[in-house]
Amino acid sequence: MITNSPIIQLFMVILAVAIVLLYIQPTVEAIRATQDQTAVYQNELDRVTAVNDMLQRHINTINTLPLSDVQALERYIPTTIDEIAVMRDLRLLVSEVGITLTSLEYGGPVTPAAGEEVAGTGAAPSAALVPLGFSLGVETTYDGLKNLLRALEINNYQLTIMSADIAPGEDDLLLVALELVAYALEAPGSDAVVTQ
Repeated sequence: MITNSPIIQLFMVILAVAIVLLYIQPTVEAIRATQDQTAVYQNELDRVTAVNDMLQRHINTINTLPLSDVQALERYIPTTIDEIAVMRDLRLLVSEVGITLTSLEYGGPVTPAAGEEVAGTGAAPSAALVPLGFSLGVETTYDGLKNLLRALEINNYQLTIMSADIAPGEDDLLLVALELVAYALEAPGSDAVVTQ
């Protein structure tokens, strides 16, 4: 038989407080921590799902591009550039414009200085692109130089004029030295300088 003595009642109160403090409160705190971790996990899962959905939309967009556009993009920013082909095309371009080629050199991958911008864009070159340098020297008239620059603008490569040195020559001709840069996604296997 349970008596209502104050000692037993005091013991029951202390036992109840001990059960609350030692068992129920830590269990509630563990449940709260688990709920917080579950909320964080759900939030991160939602973010990952959003990124995957965005990537899938981009993949679907790429898959709907016409083959001609994909080929044009591959030609404009190719995975690798054959430096000999670029030099051949520059030589053909100069002869097609009808000016005199004085020098043509491949300079290899170019490492832009810190803070240097891509000419004409106002932006730093992307870390994903490898700039490859070419030097082109010609002797031409002013109109021939304008024709050369127009031809360079519509060529098969993303060529950027990094610098131009124009000096007067003999017989009203200009001596032009252009430093050109073509971009690729990967560096070529050889860094040897080829002089033509």
